[in-house]
Amino acid sequence: MGNSDNRKRGVNSRQNEKNREALIAVLTVCLIGVLVTVVIIAAVDLYRKHTYTAEIDPSEYKIIKIEKSTTTSYSAATETVDTDSIYVATVEYQVDGVTYTDTLDMLTGTEFAKTLYGRYLTDSNPEEVLGKLYYSPKKPSHIGRYGDDSIFVK
Repeated sequence: MGNSDNRKRGVNSRQNEKNREALIAVLTVCLIGVLVTVVIIAAVDLYRKHTYTAEIDPSEYKIIKIEKSTTTSYSAATETVDTDSIYVATVEYQVDGVTYTDTLDMLTGTEFAKTLYGRYLTDSNPEEVLGKLYYSPKKPSHIGRYGDDSIFVK
């Protein structure tokens, strides 16, 4: 009986070691995934901040219209389709005497979007809410905005 118990302990010990190694491997892969995601997000943010360098003050552009729309995204990882409600703000501005029109998308559920849309509907200077816009001097036909309020640079 003693040898049998020792063999079981040895098998259990080896199995526990294999389980630990598998867990460490899974955690390593997850950590690498998180680090890659952080690097990608930082790179995109850095690209935007170095590309969209020219400013447009709120007094230098006009929000022509804001319309409610939807956007659909597909996740290959989870094989799901998500549809979100958005506001599409059409903005007119000038750079070096040339008039441009571009759009900004924002999720409708944010407090920022609700405030902006409300100010637009009452014609109460919604540009003041939107704040400074940015464009690339190399390609002024596209605008963007920095902030934590779900407005995206396309």
